[in-house]
Amino acid sequence: MHSTPDLPFSRFRDAAPQVSFLAVMIFFSMYSRLLAAPLLVFIQADLGITPAQSTRLFLPLSIAYASAMLVSGFLTEKAHHRRTIALSAVVLGGGLILVALVQSLGGMYVAFTLIGAGAGLYPPSGVASLTSLVDDHIRGRAIALHEVGPNLGFVLAPLFVSIGTSLGDWRWVAAISGIVAVVSGVLFDRYAQSGRFHGQRPQLANIGPLMRKPEFWAIFVFFSLAASSTIGVYSILPTFLIRVEGYAVGPVNTLLSVSRISGVIAVLVSGVLVDRIGVARLIALVFLLTGVLTIAIGVLPGTPMLVAVFLQPVIITAFFPAAISAMSDLGPPHVRNVAVSVIIPGVNIVSNGVFPSVMGVLTEYDAVRFGFIGLGALMVLSLTAIPLLKQPRAAAPS
Repeated sequence: MHSTPDLPFSRFRDAAPQVSFLAVMIFFSMYSRLLAAPLLVFIQADLGITPAQSTRLFLPLSIAYASAMLVSGFLTEKAHHRRTIALSAVVLGGGLILVALVQSLGGMYVAFTLIGAGAGLYPPSGVASLTSLVDDHIRGRAIALHEVGPNLGFVLAPLFVSIGTSLGDWRWVAAISGIVAVVSGVLFDRYAQSGRFHGQRPQLANIGPLMRKPEFWAIFVFFSLAASSTIGVYSILPTFLIRVEGYAVGPVNTLLSVSRISGVIAVLVSGVLVDRIGVARLIALVFLLTGVLTIAIGVLPGTPMLVAVFLQPVIITAFFPAAISAMSDLGPPHVRNVAVSVIIPGVNIVSNGVFPSVMGVLTEYDAVRFGFIGLGALMVLSLTAIPLLKQPRAAAPS
């Protein structure tokens, strides 16, 4: 059957079904990584391992995620973006199914590596496919619809674990999730209109000049701390609230799920604030509030601590649109692509690998609260790097 090349949609309602298809794919890219956190308590009990051993599972996941993102350009040079996106869902789905089957820590390492590798294949191809799917005048709405996917991942991962474990064995949650991901990947490869074109290898020659810019390192630091306070904190919170604080599994997963529902609203509000007060001021405000709330998780007891757990992800979500805007000031489009390919993998290793591993060790020494306090303090101290960010351009006269 002869396939036609991508033609950008000029009307949002025409593009919405295909953008929604991509949103499902990015949902699995995020959901597969987030599912591990609420399952960690059950993995510890089932395998008879310590919190430090279980949280170290995030390290191979994050390394595989970063590695897959870096090499995806070589893959898309040979295969279409559409096929790479489909492969992403199939590989991470296979990893989730393996999580449900293995009975050893070594097997879990393999499963988590597969999840990370599959999830890492999506972002470069997903962004390329999305931006080629629509005309510029509807791109903002298309991106907003696309970003519903990862935000739903934060909401549904703990919710599905809470429901699934109340009805049966935790392994069924991983198995069913993996099967649905694999089926989604197969359907995407067969029916998606987006991504029917090849990618290019990353232009590594631009990395040197990019890394000599002070604002590059400021953005990297901000991104690393922000991601640690979202995915990193999310990864350790179930273990902290259940094992250390003694809360029940159901209420904890419900709290984590509900606290992420506001993510979509926070992203939209952030987009408005970037235009009103500028990138630097917004990042400073978000980091100050999030830093204080993260410290509060480590300092406060009982209900006040739970309030901080709820509010912290609401505030930090507003960082990411501002950060993407800041990255766009690093240079022309081809340099921005290189910036993303360098910053995001490194950030992922820090936030989803190193940070949860450190928090797992602190948990064993009954010092996990110091981890939250330390992260919050670093976020506040990082405000000294705000002057390194480029100042916002003056608004055009109306």
